[in-house]
Amino acid sequence: MVGGIIAFVLLVALLGLLVFMVVASLKNAKKNRAKRKENGVLSQSTLKHVEGLPLSEKTDCKVSVTQEGILVEGGGSEFKINSSQLRAVEVKTDVEISNIVHSSAAQGIVGGLVFGPIGLVVGARAKNKKVKKHEHFLVINYMSSNNEISALLFSSGENPLAAMKIAAKTKPMVSLAPKATVQL
Repeated sequence: MVGGIIAFVLLVALLGLLVFMVVASLKNAKKNRAKRKENGVLSQSTLKHVEGLPLSEKTDCKVSVTQEGILVEGGGSEFKINSSQLRAVEVKTDVEISNIVHSSAAQGIVGGLVFGPIGLVVGARAKNKKVKKHEHFLVINYMSSNNEISALLFSSGENPLAAMKIAAKTKPMVSLAPKATVQL
């Protein structure tokens, strides 16, 4: 009888602790959402850096979409891309990027020109895979301060939702960005 009472008390205490943790987590999430909204953040995801920034590969980056454009925080630095600089924001799989890079006769040259080092990096990854799991990437093409088209590449792993959130929120910005002519 005493053992049953002790077990019941422990169960109630455990349930109370669980409820407290859930409530605290919900309050914290609500506070974070309010803070992001206050700072003008429309959407935010944590992705792994692959290429395009002066950061090491696989650095966790907080990618935020704001009214002004895209803000990337990682490695102790902030990188901003104004909405007028955006040219394309898309989610691609490693296989899609590899097919684009490897679809021409001069694979390395044309792939390097189309996607720069990004295409070569992802193309090499897709070729070396043995297990059929697709990695999803957020590809951001933008006009750099040197007036050249540049690209950023972030991995969202096997789940595309984090990258798709960013792409969806930037779509209106990309369509409103002024078109640029690049002399080849």
